[in-house]
Amino acid sequence: MGNEANLTKHYRQARRDFISACEKLGADVIARVHPQRGPDGKPLFCDCAAFGPRGAERGLLVIAGAETITALLHNALPGAQRVVVVHDPDPYARTWGKPGETDWPAKTLCAIATENLARVKKLMVLDLSEIAEESGLKQALPAAAVTFRTVKPKQAEEAFMAAIAAL
Repeated sequence: MGNEANLTKHYRQARRDFISACEKLGADVIARVHPQRGPDGKPLFCDCAAFGPRGAERGLLVIAGAETITALLHNALPGAQRVVVVHDPDPYARTWGKPGETDWPAKTLCAIATENLARVKKLMVLDLSEIAEESGLKQALPAAAVTFRTVKPKQAEEAFMAAIAAL
């Protein structure tokens, strides 16, 4: 339980940091409750925040499993594009140190994309979590031209800035 306790503590702090950064930038954070609980017996959450106009035709979806996403939020976010950031799409794996036995992360990412990016015609997806399924996101947004890129966390800032510039 020692390792799980450390993972859980780190997850809970990263989640607080993400929510705080989003609120400082004026975004509402939507939390989706995972069906399983963490090692501490408390609920687990996948959090997301959206920036920019809901009707934007160009968008960026950033998916990260760690606090990398919080660091990216301190960069200038564009005004005309829709930027949706997802923090910890698989909180079970993050706290237990092993993947859960459900397809919950993929379904949750598709729901987030459908709810927040439905009007987007051109979408760039930066997956820092290595969890997202390109085909699932393309099915969730059939009217969008989706460009999917898996990015290592150390390359996240460069990829984020390049994606915004490309929109």
